[in-house]
Amino acid sequence: MPIKTNIEIVERMKTKILLLTLLIFSLASCRFENKVIEETYPDGSTKRLCVYKGRGEGRELIRETTYYANKHAQMEGTYKDNKRDGKWTYWYENGKLWSEGTYVNGKSEGKRTTYFENGKIRYDGFYKEDMRVGKWRFFDENGRLLRELDYSTPAK
Repeated sequence: MPIKTNIEIVERMKTKILLLTLLIFSLASCRFENKVIEETYPDGSTKRLCVYKGRGEGRELIRETTYYANKHAQMEGTYKDNKRDGKWTYWYENGKLWSEGTYVNGKSEGKRTTYFENGKIRYDGFYKEDMRVGKWRFFDENGRLLRELDYSTPAK
């Protein structure tokens, strides 16, 4: 087995360090997230907070959160290609869950559930490409089923 000189070992170490540094820099610059307070209330508290990927003109909106004046979250969701994409959640001013659903490419997709302030389901159903599909159920504040509508068949 040939014996490596100290110079060869140092040169290999330099190369490895350089490659590792470039890799870390590349990953860090691609994943850079910048939080920006886009709107505030008169008291200076945050009304709308956006998270962007990247910097400058090429930055991309990836998450948005809005707040009530009492500082409780009002709405939160994610974006892809500047369109709603992923889970979106809405809350009442008291912090209780109001609605949750999913978007794909800016359109409602999948299950949507909306609640009364008491936590009971107001209605639930499914979306397909921004259109209601299948059976949707509507309830009163006590949880009693009021009606079901089937969006699979055309209205008469």
